[in-house]
Amino acid sequence: MIQGILRKHITQVLEALDISVPESIHLEHPTEMSHGDYSTNVAMVLGKVSGSNPPELAEQIVEEIEKNLPQEVKKVEVAGPGFINFHLAQDFFVESLASILSEKDAFGKGEILKGNKVMVEYTDPNVMKPFHIGHLMSNAIGESLAGLYEWNGAEVKRVNYFSDVGMNIAKAVYGMLQLKNDMPSEDASVVERTDFLGKAYVYGVAEAEKSEDVAQEIQAINTKLYERSDTELVELYDIGRRWSLEHFEQLYELLGSHFDFFYPESTVAEQGAQMVREGLAQGVFAESDGAVVFLGEEYGLHTRVFINAKGLPTYEAKELALNTQKYKDYAFDQSVIITASEQDEY
Repeated sequence: MIQGILRKHITQVLEALDISVPESIHLEHPTEMSHGDYSTNVAMVLGKVSGSNPPELAEQIVEEIEKNLPQEVKKVEVAGPGFINFHLAQDFFVESLASILSEKDAFGKGEILKGNKVMVEYTDPNVMKPFHIGHLMSNAIGESLAGLYEWNGAEVKRVNYFSDVGMNIAKAVYGMLQLKNDMPSEDASVVERTDFLGKAYVYGVAEAEKSEDVAQEIQAINTKLYERSDTELVELYDIGRRWSLEHFEQLYELLGSHFDFFYPESTVAEQGAQMVREGLAQGVFAESDGAVVFLGEEYGLHTRVFINAKGLPTYEAKELALNTQKYKDYAFDQSVIITASEQDEY
C-alpha cells in the first residue's frame, strides 16, 4: 500500500517535470536502516536513458517531491550515485499498527479484483494411482492462488478434474484382475485398499512392458471400460474408483481443501470426441493412419492426436469438452489451471 503511494507520487513529480515516466518504478528497502525505509533508483535509470547526470536529476526530483510531501513521508534525500531515499513518518507506523490491531485477520484485504470471476483448477489426481508429491504440489499452489484471488475481492470457484478413464486406469484394472485373490475386503482400512490399487497399477505397467500380448489385452480392457461392456471388468473398475475417491476425500479434509466442481474425465470423453468429429468436418482436424489429429506445425506447434486409431478420445479431446463445460457451469473472467511442466508442449 505504501509502495503504491510512493510510486504514484514519483510518477506525478516526473510528469510535472516533463520527464518520461518509466514502465515501472523500482522501490526496495535499503540494506542500512539509516538510509531510510524505501529507496528508488529511478534517477539513475532515467539518467542512463537521457544522458543526464543521475545525482543532479535526483536532486531535481527530490526538490519537487518536497513541495508536496506525502503525509506518510517524514523526509526524502539523495544518496550515493543518485538513489532517492524515503524516511517514513512515525505517525504512519503508529496508524499501521492500529489498523493491524483493529482489522485483525482482515488486515490487507483488498477489492482490486472485485467483480471478477475466477476458476482455479488444481490437484487433479488419478484414481487407482497413489496420491503423490506432484498432486500435493498442485494442491498447495492451487489453494494459495485461489486464496489470493479471493483476498483481493474476486469470486473464486475451485475445480478438481480427476482422471478416471484411459490406459493408466486399464492397467490398474488388469492388475486388479490378476491379483484378485489378494484384494482386501470392504472392511479393510482405506490405506490398505488404496495400497492394493497402487500395487495393481504397478503390476499392470510392468506386465505391459514385458509382454506385447498383455499390452494388447490392456488395450482391449480400455475399450471395454469405455463401453462398460464387460461385467467383471466394470465391477472391478467401480470398486477401485470408489476406493480412490474415498481416499482422496480424506486427504482433502486433511489438507483443508474443498472444491466447488468435480469433473471426472469420463464425463467429458464423449462430448470431446463429438467436438473433434465436428472439427474434422470443418477442416480444423485431419485424419492420419486411422486417427484424428491436429496438424500444429502450421502454427509453430506440433501434431497431436485427438481421437486415436481405435476411435477413442485422447486427453486432448477431453480437455476441449472440459473447458467448454467449465464455462457453461461458471462464466469466468479468468481460468487458471495448475499443472506440471511436463504439460508445457501440450
